[in-house]
Amino acid sequence: MAVSGGDSKFARRLSDAMTWSIRAAERREAPQLATFASILFRQAYEITHPEPTISDYLASSFAVPRFARTLEDPASTILLVVSANGSWIGYAELHQGPPTAPTTVLTRALPGTTPVEIVRFYVDQAWHGQGVAQALMRACEERARMRAGDALWLQAWGEAPKALRFYEKAGFEVYGTAVFAFGDRADGDLILARGLGTADAGRLPAE
Repeated sequence: MAVSGGDSKFARRLSDAMTWSIRAAERREAPQLATFASILFRQAYEITHPEPTISDYLASSFAVPRFARTLEDPASTILLVVSANGSWIGYAELHQGPPTAPTTVLTRALPGTTPVEIVRFYVDQAWHGQGVAQALMRACEERARMRAGDALWLQAWGEAPKALRFYEKAGFEVYGTAVFAFGDRADGDLILARGLGTADAGRLPAE
């Protein structure tokens, strides 16, 4: 079927909906989540954060019990992006609350009074550039609003330009800094945040 004019946007949304869906992870999926999250972390950081430290970090921070605790935590949610064939292609972990890490230094107050943290946000590299990250970010916004959240915040590595550009397009601004401990290494991170106003605020443009 040929599509033209105003129908093109509708067709894209329909095509996207037929390609993947987003849902909350279930408690029984903790083992699969631990494996999947480890794979995506390696995709993102294996070149800049090499062995043996990356395996040590994954063994502790991406262990099955850790994901089981998160899935049982009423203040947390893990959103999964699932392709049409049932494979997982991305995920985001949310937690209600402000920054509490001792290394966090805020240069200004976060927007809002009930912030929700995006603890982790990853999309399989094979699906980059296909709108998955934009859809997942919108799902994070919607889930935060369901929790009566009025702001989103996250901690991002200061030397990850592609990720920083994505967050900037999503409406995030720098609100401070933090230190990410990776073995004996200390990475300089940025605290990014954005308020959640109307449903269209910070809406990412289609690719």
